Amino acid sequence: MNIIAAGLDETTVAFLRANRMSVDQQEIDGPDELVDWFRDAAYDAGVIDIERSRLGIYAARPLRAARNTVPLVGISAGGDDGRRWGDHRAMFLENGGDDLLRAPVNPRELVASLLAATRRARGVILDVVVERDIGGGAAFRMNMTTGAVQVAGLDVHLTGKERAVLSMLASRPGRICSKEAVLTNIYGIGADHEPQIKIVDVFVCKLRRKLDELHPGASAQLIQTVWGQGYLFPREGPPAAAAA
Repeated sequence: MNIIAAGLDETTVAFLRANRMSVDQQEIDGPDELVDWFRDAAYDAGVIDIERSRLGIYAARPLRAARNTVPLVGISAGGDDGRRWGDHRAMFLENGGDDLLRAPVNPRELVASLLAATRRARGVILDVVVERDIGGGAAFRMNMTTGAVQVAGLDVHLTGKERAVLSMLASRPGRICSKEAVLTNIYGIGADHEPQIKIVDVFVCKLRRKLDELHPGASAQLIQTVWGQGYLFPREGPPAAAAA
């Protein structure tokens, strides 16, 4: 599950990652910027501490105004205006939030809330599809909901790990994914017998080969190496530098 987070402490983030959630922790400058993050990447859910992030009790309102239905779970120490907790929570829900948990949050409760919110959302969220023109009249297409991948109209047969790598890159167009983040996304923090970081390069190499087998040069349009930083799925068009 891909999650964007704002204002969470490192212990909570580590707990989410240990429960197989890929957490993209960001400093978000206001609810309108939160809308941009949800629009630009295929997140399954968002979680914010409404005080620590300074996004506030109305954070979900612009999301729903933009017709974005991705679940948003909030964490709060309670209102500073004397409101009872029930009224405080109701305000968050009435303005488009999916759940509001009291801080300091129980990480297990947060995981359960996120899973419940995404289960409810599956009935109303349409498939999220990423498409790219890869030249020669061909296209790359990945259904982020089902994981199905096509190149030039042909199915790409990927392993679960290869699919997880490609999904992570494609869900963050224009943003660099470090090898460490990719490794955590695949295996989680503290996984038994966690492999070395070079396994990420192996998965990327296999991905490129499978993409290019169906359409020569496809991988150069889809997976860019950013030396010393990681990998990048370009927002659109060919990458600025040749992939290696």
